[in-house]
Amino acid sequence: MIARHAHAGLVAAIVLAAAYSGWASGAPPFTTCADIAVSVPAALFAATLVLQRWWPTARPWRRIDPGRPATATPTDARSAAPWIVVAAVLLAVELASYFHSGARSAYPTISSGLDALFHCRAAKALGWDAWLSAGWFLARR
Repeated sequence: MIARHAHAGLVAAIVLAAAYSGWASGAPPFTTCADIAVSVPAALFAATLVLQRWWPTARPWRRIDPGRPATATPTDARSAAPWIVVAAVLLAVELASYFHSGARSAYPTISSGLDALFHCRAAKALGWDAWLSAGWFLARR
């Protein structure tokens, strides 16, 4: 009975995410609608992290690995260093492209490259699904 309920909840979450992705993929860039489309899942993700921190043993938080401790372990600099380097490189590329006075096509930003990738609405919806799935996965870790 519990497995069916969990399965039904997962199916409902997938359908809801697909519907949200379909709606959000139609939002024109740099509009209030697009800002809301990004802000709602981001706020839900942040709220989930806060609630998990306050009540780590509460039933709604079905962890991917139940044996893993619910509280975060301190991160040392060696494990965070690769992510810091990746973030710094991406930031440097974005800033160099943004402040370069040449043609935008000669020095494209990462976001303009993603615009080319997500040109059609179906590709945008798949990108939204991937983003929502990554958030779901990270919130459950």
